[in-house]
Amino acid sequence: MERPVAQSESPLEIGRRIENILRAGTVAEVRHGKPARCRVRSGDLLTDWLPWTSGSAGGASRRQWWPPKVGEQCMVMAPGGDLLNAVVLPGVYSDKAPQGSENPNAYRLDWSETEGMEHDAGAGMLTITCEQGITLRVGQAFIELRRDRIVLSAGGGSLVIDAEGATGSPDVLAGGISLRNHVHGGVKQGDDDTQGPK
Repeated sequence: MERPVAQSESPLEIGRRIENILRAGTVAEVRHGKPARCRVRSGDLLTDWLPWTSGSAGGASRRQWWPPKVGEQCMVMAPGGDLLNAVVLPGVYSDKAPQGSENPNAYRLDWSETEGMEHDAGAGMLTITCEQGITLRVGQAFIELRRDRIVLSAGGGSLVIDAEGATGSPDVLAGGISLRNHVHGGVKQGDDDTQGPK
């Protein structure tokens, strides 16, 4: 008499595991809290909560946070076909979510339909587009670009450029001449012009 085939050796089980090694699907749910996980719909299957891959996951000194979006096309990779140990590979372009550029020299990130960043290596150009503003910080110094003004701040001094003009604090120097404290020579009464600032 032949021994019965163990479940793990069954042709049906082997076929199921092979089918599960790599599955195409779409992100159905995303959990942003710790630990971050998502669920994927692949045909009739809805996976359990699974981790997704990131550009870098090396802890506080080297990591990237870019969670997948519900409806995003993805792949589920399950080593040995075991979906309990699967990982989600998001970021598969589709007709509903095509690529953002056709430039082979571009690295592009789109945060919304109107905001994003593109580096064109061929042109040597970085373009960042935001609706409200951008702040760049180095230590205590910063540059803030808003819709209606630009603020530069460093070492206790600042410069604000807006519709009113440019306002500097504590002073503005041009060619070594103080805007606040310079004097003019050759001052006379009447219609005569003064000499240049000293």
